[in-house]
Amino acid sequence: MLKEEPKTLDYTSGPVEEPGHPNNKALLSYWNKHRQTGGALARLDFDPLHIPKLLQGLFIAEPVGTDFRFRLVGSQIEERIQHKLTGKTLHDIYADDLAQQTADMYRQVATSCKPMIVRGHYDQETLKHIEFEALHMALEFEDGSRGILGGQFAFD
Repeated sequence: MLKEEPKTLDYTSGPVEEPGHPNNKALLSYWNKHRQTGGALARLDFDPLHIPKLLQGLFIAEPVGTDFRFRLVGSQIEERIQHKLTGKTLHDIYADDLAQQTADMYRQVATSCKPMIVRGHYDQETLKHIEFEALHMALEFEDGSRGILGGQFAFD
């Protein structure tokens, strides 16, 4: 069961060159095929119906001031980490240092339009066995702001 009020989550991760998880490979291929040349994928060009098998592991984060809010978080992610994240900001979820570090990473991806892939694990006792890979790609919203289209999948 998902908890409505999440405790502060913590994770450890590091960058990798290429996605290793087949779902992130498929998501990156989709993003590259549909994005603007050298730029972000326009939200209007993102059709979730084209990638139904990936939806449970997708997330969309939109900029809110200096923070980011999760507009959408796939059910597989929320169930795996036992927290409801949809509608929450990074600062609602993570301790201040980790929230700022994650927001900085999101801004870098959104600005550069270069995907970033990280692999890691959650540092909570009940989640330590979960090794994940997260793919972050630039997504441009209707108002011109840029956020993140991402995929997070566990290596089971």
